Amino acid sequence: MKRIKAAALLGMCMVVFTACRGKADVNSVSELEQGIQAVEEAVNAERSEISVQDIKSSREVREGTSADTVATPEDFPMEYDYGSGRISDWSREDMLKKTPKPKGNETVLNTVPNPAKIQALYLWEEGNVPAVTRFTKDMDGYFDEWDFRPYVTAIPVRDGVKPKGAVVLMAGGAYQFRGNYTDSLPTAAALREYGFQTFLVDYRLRPYTQEEGALDVARAVRFIRKYADVYGIAPDNIAVMGFSAGGIQAGEFLIHYDEMVDGTKLDADYIPDELDDIPAHTSAAGMIYSFYGRLSVGNMDPDWLSKGELPPTFYVYGTEDPFYTQFEEQYEVIKTMGIDTGRIVLNNWPHGFGSDGGWVEDYAQWLEGIFPSGGALETAGEEGMELFTPETRIQDVIDDPAFEGFGRLVFPVDLGLEGTLTLKEAGNRLVWYSHVNPERTVSIVNEMKARVQRGEKIFYDIYTDEEKKKDPSKEDTGLFYFRGDPGEKFAVVNAGGGFMYVAAMHDSFPHMQELAKQGYHAFALIYRPGAQTACEDLARAVAFIQEHAEEFQVHREGYSLWGGSAGARMAAWLGSYGTAAFGEKEYPAPGAVIMQYTGLSEVYGNEPPTYACVGVNDGIASYRTMERRIKGIRANGTAGEIEVFDGLSHGFGLGEGTVAEGWINRAVAFWEENTDQ
Repeated sequence: MKRIKAAALLGMCMVVFTACRGKADVNSVSELEQGIQAVEEAVNAERSEISVQDIKSSREVREGTSADTVATPEDFPMEYDYGSGRISDWSREDMLKKTPKPKGNETVLNTVPNPAKIQALYLWEEGNVPAVTRFTKDMDGYFDEWDFRPYVTAIPVRDGVKPKGAVVLMAGGAYQFRGNYTDSLPTAAALREYGFQTFLVDYRLRPYTQEEGALDVARAVRFIRKYADVYGIAPDNIAVMGFSAGGIQAGEFLIHYDEMVDGTKLDADYIPDELDDIPAHTSAAGMIYSFYGRLSVGNMDPDWLSKGELPPTFYVYGTEDPFYTQFEEQYEVIKTMGIDTGRIVLNNWPHGFGSDGGWVEDYAQWLEGIFPSGGALETAGEEGMELFTPETRIQDVIDDPAFEGFGRLVFPVDLGLEGTLTLKEAGNRLVWYSHVNPERTVSIVNEMKARVQRGEKIFYDIYTDEEKKKDPSKEDTGLFYFRGDPGEKFAVVNAGGGFMYVAAMHDSFPHMQELAKQGYHAFALIYRPGAQTACEDLARAVAFIQEHAEEFQVHREGYSLWGGSAGARMAAWLGSYGTAAFGEKEYPAPGAVIMQYTGLSEVYGNEPPTYACVGVNDGIASYRTMERRIKGIRANGTAGEIEVFDGLSHGFGLGEGTVAEGWINRAVAFWEENTDQ
């Protein structure tokens, strides 16, 4: 019973709800301590023995083991050192440990995900957390402080392991605490070995409700789907899994909050944002010593369970669990409903065994068979997809069948890059550019290929065959396109390159990728070098999009023009002069111009709202010149905004890993503020 007692403490099996109140009594131990005492009493109480003979013959029973724990010290930074994860090592101290909070105010909206490292991000923007519970600093006896903000911790697959999908993890703790160090972290250490990106959700506990916690889970799923390409997974290869109370929380989300539900359903003061427009459904669920239900009662009503169109569900539990009978019954109900199921039952195992027992590998294999794309992103498409890597030669990208007809334009044709260069090396040849991120380069070409294999058209000629025959220089032009939400505004991004080449891989493709993630229709223009011809191509691009607005499903008004360096000049000139000045008929003016690191000083009096950003150490484009331009625009009564970044030189792109990181979100906010539809 020693092992059983120690393990059961982790799960804080739902029994604890009968012993806990909304606020600790005066002159008593804390609510948390009361909950732990209740679990200990429940575990030590006399109950009927369950034998293997009592088990239905159809059940998958095995003798579990904790001798092969996969967690190792190098799995996590020091702050995540949770020990071996074995049952025998679990302690009250481990259960009550809290995972590190996000740094500063890093959120799922203002921070670019980095799949190469562990990241903790707040799920909601400060001051905008939907809630019906009013938890104040005057209330005590709770695991979290009154101003707790739920967050998600992203844990990437190990180096060299290809991602197959994502698993969202919710630790147990009976809504009194979150046993991440005994539930989620050891399991994450195992899953990352099998190719699964894992995301730990530190959801809201008491006094908050299951409904509020379910919105936290939905928020995490939406974030993962938005950045699926960054994490190298197919957008529907997402599973949600919970331990004990965490499984109940997962079920609450799946039944009531797995689609287009925003926080206003609970809190009228909540201000929805772009994440609320992203579906939150998942393709699989894991109930680890847990069930669909409320508090300590599993729900066996098929009508109630069918409300959420539950996904395939995998159950794991032990025969010595106080809730064993309920697990058994619900599994049979779910199976009878026609829902795909999996199950591992550990003979003589208690509640709260975490990643032990040998079940994780079975679960990983089951997920591969359940996920719509069959697991890894590279399998998407009819014939499968081989992922590009940092070691892929650029010639192999150009020659890939997915890019037939336009592969040469993925890289700057006027720069004469050797085909033998790898994706990792290509950025070093972009003259005038700093902070080129090889991981971003790989992510972009993989997303392009994945979109093509999903049936999307990602490249459009802007000139006819007759026009290109008459002027062969127009052969190397066109629009790359990442589709946004139907009816949303569009953006045209123009890379720099000194009007000598088009540095799209660093200066417009990344922007296109990020804008599409936020739901905008995003275009990246490949234009002819030379200031005049470049502006003519941009005018044609705007005309082309406007003429095909119904096909693209874009909103014609309020679009934006973006550019870096020479591309910023193009955006500004077209914004000020209009399309008619460059050979096209007059089309609506842009709602905003977004400029990066250029030294354009002229103000003509008819500029659209303009946002600019530049580095202090830019030896090509003086930040003082741009400050004067923005000042002049403001003097004419037009909105203007500028950000100046210390220490940055020319060509910082998205600014990933620099003081400029996140500027694109502020630029988008500026665009939206000045283009109210």
